[in-house]
Amino acid sequence: MAYRILLLFVSFFLISFQACDKKADDESHTRNQNKEFGWKDNASVTDIPDFPVKGKLEGKEVQFQYINFERWRGSADNVFNFSIVMPAQDCGFIDDFSGFTLINKEASIVQGEFVKASFSDDPKTYQAFFKNEGQKSTVEWHCALNIESISEKSVTGKIALFFHDDKKSWVAGKFEAIVCNN
Repeated sequence: MAYRILLLFVSFFLISFQACDKKADDESHTRNQNKEFGWKDNASVTDIPDFPVKGKLEGKEVQFQYINFERWRGSADNVFNFSIVMPAQDCGFIDDFSGFTLINKEASIVQGEFVKASFSDDPKTYQAFFKNEGQKSTVEWHCALNIESISEKSVTGKIALFFHDDKKSWVAGKFEAIVCNN
């Protein structure tokens, strides 16, 4: 009889402990979700936020109207554009592009991770810039990119891309980009 009571007590204790631990994990996840995200001087995949993509362009908060992934056949460049302006049609030219661009020159962007952890890291074939009011940035950048899926019509993933400009521009979050074959 004492054995059964001890077993019942231990079972109750373990169930209670697991429930408390689960509640603490849920509260920690909620706090991290609601925590204000901002510019960072380094990047890792674990730093990518789990909210819909947003950013700051030269100190001003921006919402993206259009995100595309361009595959250029001639040059073999692969390009992500995060635009605050919508083109007249999908995959169409944007006259006054304002937003962020990440390019892998003459190379593919594939499912998986790309990390340029600090401003001084060599990005190899990758380039990044932002444009605002017709002016293209020339500042250093770093990035963490996680491509979750690529199909003929869309690319889904998460990004955290930071620029070393005076106003600390960045783009971060989950995204889905339309595929444009050029």
